[in-house]
Amino acid sequence: MIIKKTPAASLGLAAAVAATLTASAAIFAPGAAAAAEVEGPKVKWLVSLWGARRGFTEGVEGLKDYLAEKTDGNFELSLEYGGVLSDPKENIDGLQLGAFEAATVCPFYHPDKTPASMGLSQAFLPLPSFEAQYRVYAEYLKHPAVHEEWDKWSATPIMSALMPNYEVMGRGEAPMSLADWEGKRINASGGHAALMEALGAVPSTMPAPDLYNSLERGVIDGIAYPYTYAFVSYRFHELSGWVTDAWNLGTIQCTVAANTDAYNALPDQYKALLEEAVPAAYAHQIAAYEEIDAANEKEFEALGLERIAMTDDIKAALEAAVKPSWQSWIDDVTSKGFPGQELFDLIMSEAEKAQAGQ
Repeated sequence: MIIKKTPAASLGLAAAVAATLTASAAIFAPGAAAAAEVEGPKVKWLVSLWGARRGFTEGVEGLKDYLAEKTDGNFELSLEYGGVLSDPKENIDGLQLGAFEAATVCPFYHPDKTPASMGLSQAFLPLPSFEAQYRVYAEYLKHPAVHEEWDKWSATPIMSALMPNYEVMGRGEAPMSLADWEGKRINASGGHAALMEALGAVPSTMPAPDLYNSLERGVIDGIAYPYTYAFVSYRFHELSGWVTDAWNLGTIQCTVAANTDAYNALPDQYKALLEEAVPAAYAHQIAAYEEIDAANEKEFEALGLERIAMTDDIKAALEAAVKPSWQSWIDDVTSKGFPGQELFDLIMSEAEKAQAGQ
């Protein structure tokens, strides 16, 4: 894993983020002098992405800017949006074939191809912040078994594409207690669907474009989605009256990875620069999310959205529901030859360290 050693790695979380935000601000500042601090040949990588530029892609945007600034444009990441190079579900195949040099890969699109990496996309993992996420992701992706999984696809992880934790937003009477969730129709998928069932809600899964009309017509009462940007992107907040507050239902992990041959072909100074760029790229993405959240939170407040705190009985119900799904994943990857329990324990131990600022 390229991000295993960075200047920020030995700092506490708060100090690390402060340091990387400062570095990022200096590098991306308008009018910054364009001087090649790192000399090297012209290298252009095509990077396969999908959709439009958004919070989810700001990490790789930050990575691109850092590399260009430090090399005076000699190391170029050409970010190809809209799935023009590959369907997102096939990015890992494209890396293996060498169809492009880098891509964002989401293991949940192909869990059978990347079963070990799916450990990071389990619901309700104790990763309440972006800082905790990237610390845990980095350690997990360094594990030999996970490294071997990526090797099979001729892929070398560079960093993670951070995604906010999921919350639930909806309309109608706000479910303030556990009993209030009984019968609520909530759009949720995967592990989040199991969490909603544990509360007594009725989960369903619909395509994103159908959700606004379904919420408007009362076909569903709420939606579990990444907070805050996904709610605003699809305008769900315009129809809603309530939202869960810091429930941190879990998120999905996606990886910005390079074709291994392309990575190995880089001169040593560019490999070192990639490693150096990761903390600033994370800081850039976190800052972008914070800016988005600040604006969205003001809009939520103006609309009068009611905040739903997590009560002890709700937390207990969620924890009881998610443990069988965790065990199911452990058993599944173990049957495929991976050290399932060891990998899960690594997630939990690193999450504890991250939250303690170690």
